[in-house]
Amino acid sequence: MTETDFTWTIPVELELPCGLTRRFLNAYDALDFLDAEWPTRLGPAYQRALHLCRNALGGSAGAELARSAFIAAADEAGMRQCAEPHNLVSFLPRARRGIA
Repeated sequence: MTETDFTWTIPVELELPCGLTRRFLNAYDALDFLDAEWPTRLGPAYQRALHLCRNALGGSAGAELARSAFIAAADEAGMRQCAEPHNLVSFLPRARRGIA
């Protein structure tokens, strides 16, 4: 199984409770966040997202199904999808302009 097998066609961008935004590209990103940083560990949507993201990584569930479950869990936790992707914080270095 390769990363493309569990990568989503459209990334999920969430507005976190702290005010930052974060982009999730695949079931691995989502599962890592669900396991390590999720603001609350309660709720049926959270449990379903955990289960489906794990299954997507194991090859027994579709990645897009895991994506839908992750979005539902975010909604359950009060995190909204980011409507403006240009507001995302990027930690990549900016392209250097030529020096004249």
